[in-house]
Amino acid sequence: MTTRLPLRLIPARPEHVDDWRAMREEPVARSLMPLEPASREALLKRLVESSADLDDTRATSFRWMVETEGVLIGTVSARELSRFHGRIEVGYMLRAAWHGRGLGTRAVAAVVARLFDWDFLHRVWLTTAVDNLASQGVARKLGFSLEGVMRGHYLIEGRRKDQQVWGLVRSDWEARRPLWRPLLEDTWGPD
Repeated sequence: MTTRLPLRLIPARPEHVDDWRAMREEPVARSLMPLEPASREALLKRLVESSADLDDTRATSFRWMVETEGVLIGTVSARELSRFHGRIEVGYMLRAAWHGRGLGTRAVAAVVARLFDWDFLHRVWLTTAVDNLASQGVARKLGFSLEGVMRGHYLIEGRRKDQQVWGLVRSDWEARRPLWRPLLEDTWGPD
């Protein structure tokens, strides 16, 4: 029997900028994600402008850091919130050394579960590159449906790649909620 690694989501803070920047520079992240070049100052601005407080009615962008055993290993964001349309996009990344352990799935599940606490929320979506099989695995495990492919939508390492769009609507979330309970245990750190 394997021991389940602890997982905490903590509010992203300016002091996390160098960890986030290092994650973005890893070869696996650069090869699978459409990461536009961003200076340390630009990333710091994004951290300052995002919130981790889902009760903040002015916020449209949220970010948390993923931590295990005292080490920051990833980030999960929720952005482009439309309260009118009841939708938000989720994004995530983990350091390559932590792939394949279910931590990304647990982190995304925790954020999505919290997002669906909003009564107005109808839909959560995410995108992946067609060759990002691990990210597609997270979407499938959580019950997201593949809704379409936008051809040549991403530019990754100078090459055009297709983008997949995955969606999870409230009725699907409600049906799957009981299956998520084990994923959600002990994931939120102090605010």
